[in-house]
Amino acid sequence: MARFPPEFVGTPLGNAFERLRARRVTEARETAVTAHDLALACDDEAVAAWAALALAQADYQDAAFASAIRRALDVQVRAEALDDARLGVEAALALGSGFWRIGDSETALSVIENEIDRAFRLGDRELLAALHRVLGVTLSEIGGHVAGVATLERAFGYALESGVPQAICECANSLGGAIYASCRNADPDAKADALANAEAMIRTSLDVATEEGDLPAIAAAESSLGAVIIERGDWVEGRLWAARALEKTRASGDLLSEGEALASLAECDRELGALDAALASLEQAYAIAATQQAKPLLRRVHLQISQTLERAGRYADALTHYKRHHALEREIAADIAEQRARMSGLRLDRERARREADQFRAETRELADAVERDSLTGIGNRRAFDRALGALLSQGETRCTLALIDCDHFKAVNDRASHLAGDRVLQRIAKVLTQASRKSDLAARFGGDEFAVVFADAGRDEAANVCERIRAAVEQYGDDGAPAVTVSVGVAAAAPGDTVERLIGRADDALYRAKAAGRNRVAVG
Repeated sequence: MARFPPEFVGTPLGNAFERLRARRVTEARETAVTAHDLALACDDEAVAAWAALALAQADYQDAAFASAIRRALDVQVRAEALDDARLGVEAALALGSGFWRIGDSETALSVIENEIDRAFRLGDRELLAALHRVLGVTLSEIGGHVAGVATLERAFGYALESGVPQAICECANSLGGAIYASCRNADPDAKADALANAEAMIRTSLDVATEEGDLPAIAAAESSLGAVIIERGDWVEGRLWAARALEKTRASGDLLSEGEALASLAECDRELGALDAALASLEQAYAIAATQQAKPLLRRVHLQISQTLERAGRYADALTHYKRHHALEREIAADIAEQRARMSGLRLDRERARREADQFRAETRELADAVERDSLTGIGNRRAFDRALGALLSQGETRCTLALIDCDHFKAVNDRASHLAGDRVLQRIAKVLTQASRKSDLAARFGGDEFAVVFADAGRDEAANVCERIRAAVEQYGDDGAPAVTVSVGVAAAAPGDTVERLIGRADDALYRAKAAGRNRVAVG
C-alpha cells in the first residue's frame, strides 16, 4: 500500500502516504485528516478522495479492518465519480485486503480479481504485485495451494520488476508462506523440498528487509521462518525465531503483529511443555487483541488457551475458552455478512447513481443537440454553423472551405404551391446536403431558404466538385411530391488569418455571382 500519484510528492497528502509506507500510522492519520479537510474546503474532490484512501490504509495498518472496509467502499464511489482508474484500483486493493483480514476470502477474491485487467492497463508493477499478493495469499488460505503459489510467483516477479524493496519483502515472504502451507500433507521427500524452497524465499525477504532496516518486514519474515522450522519438528529453534519476531514487533510498535508473535511463541512453549510460559504469552496476546478489537486474533488466542489448559488438565476452564472461540467464529461470520451487505447496498447505490448519471448525460446531449439543430430540416442551425466555423478558423485551419447554397425562386414556390410545399423543398435540400457531406463536414440551415456546408478538410476545388454534385442532385430530385427547384452555390476557401465574417462575405459574393449568371450553378470565390 501507500502508493500515490507523483503530483502529490511534497504535499501534506504525499507526506501522509510516505508516513504510511514508513508505518508511522498515527502521524500519517493526522496528516491525512488535515489534507482531507483542506481539500474539502477548496472543493478539490480528487485530493479529498486520495486522502480518504490514506485514512483507509491507516485503519488497515491499525487493524481497524471494518473501518478500513467502510472507507475503501467510499473511496471506490469517489473514484468512479472522478473517473480515476488508479484510485479505483487502490481502493479495491484496500477493500479486498480488508475483507481478507476479517476472514472473508470469497469477497476478497471477487474484489481483487475484478481489478487485475485495469491494473494491467495502468502498467504499475508495484500495484500489480500488491494485487497478485492478496489474491495469491487468499487462494492459498482457502486451499487452492497450486493456484495460490502460482499467483504469488507472479506477484514476486512484478515486485522484482518494480524494484520496490517493501514489495519484494512482502511478496517473497507471502510466497514462502504459501509454499510452506502447500506441503503440510505431502510425502516426506516432497515436503522436505517444499520447506527448503519456502525457507529460501523467506530468507530472501529477510535479507532485503534487514538491508532496508524495515523492522515490521524483518519481524514478518522471522515469524514465517519460525513456522517453517516448526513444521520440520524443531520447536526449540522455532521458538527462537518466534522470540526474535516478537522483539522486532515490539520495537516497531506493531501491536497486532506483536499479538500474533506472542501466540506463536505460546504455541512453541506449549509443545515444549512450558505451559505457564505459554499462558503468560497468551494473556498478553489476549490483552492486545481485546484492545485492538481484533476478533481473528482473539479467536486464535482463545483456541490456544483452551488447548494449553486442556494440556494442564484444567478441562472446565478449557471448555469455557473453547466455547468463546466458537462464539467468536459466529461473530466473525456475522461481521462478514454485515460488511457484504454494506458493500452490496453501496454497489446498488452506485449502479442507481450511474444509471441516473447516464440518463442525465443523455438528456444533456439531447438538449445540446436540440439547441444546435434546425427543427424543420433536422440538420444544424445557424448556432451550430457559427460554432463549427469559428472553431476551425480559430485553430488556423486553412484547408477549411465554406459553401453557401440558396434555393432559386423559393418565394415563388411558397406563393404558387403552399408553405407546406416550401417546407418539403427545404427538407429535400437538407437531405441532399446530408448525403453529399462527409462526417467531418457540417451541413446547416443558414437562414430562410439559404443553407451552408462547412468543409472541415477540403480545398476550394474539392469542395466545388462536391457542390456541383449537390446542385445536380437537387435539380434531379423529384420523388417527394414537392415542386422541382434548383440551387445556386457560392464557394470560398479560408485564407490565413481569416475571420468568420470575411469568409462568409467571400462565399456570399460568389453566391451573388452564381445568381447573376443565371442561377442553378456553382461559383467559386
